[in-house]
Amino acid sequence: MNFETVYIDHQSELQLHLSRIVDCPDIAAELVQECFIIFSREARKQIIEHPRGFLFQTAKNLAYDHIKHRKVIEKHLNNTDPTQAVRDELPSTEHLAIVNEKLSIFSNIVDELPDRAREAFILNRVYGMTYAEIAVEMSITDSAVEKLLARALLHCRKQFKIHQADFSND
Repeated sequence: MNFETVYIDHQSELQLHLSRIVDCPDIAAELVQECFIIFSREARKQIIEHPRGFLFQTAKNLAYDHIKHRKVIEKHLNNTDPTQAVRDELPSTEHLAIVNEKLSIFSNIVDELPDRAREAFILNRVYGMTYAEIAVEMSITDSAVEKLLARALLHCRKQFKIHQADFSND
């Protein structure tokens, strides 16, 4: 199956379909790209007998996920009164010291990562970039991004276990 042909055959129809669902052409375009990334990944793992059906089902799922997420955000924003006075007290000096110590430990753990793994980790976890966006930014494949992030997360998990006592003293 030729990925380029599938893209050319279905991209505009898929984007029009998604634009109707999410009511925004820009978001629809992003969802189409995500849809084709998923399609590409799955096409490497298995034979997709009905690419159009696969693409439209995936697109529908992505659109509904987007709508659910948007509704949660809207509900949260509607429940938040921006004029409400801040009632919370400022954190204590002791609490700030604990938070700063935890931040320092976390920063050291991230600094221990190899340069490329650290860069991918920060782009994903701090800046919220997707694997595809990171791949473009770092000029590597999606698979390479997955491997870098897996390595980074494994390292962080091991180090967090070592420093678990440091993180549990609130």
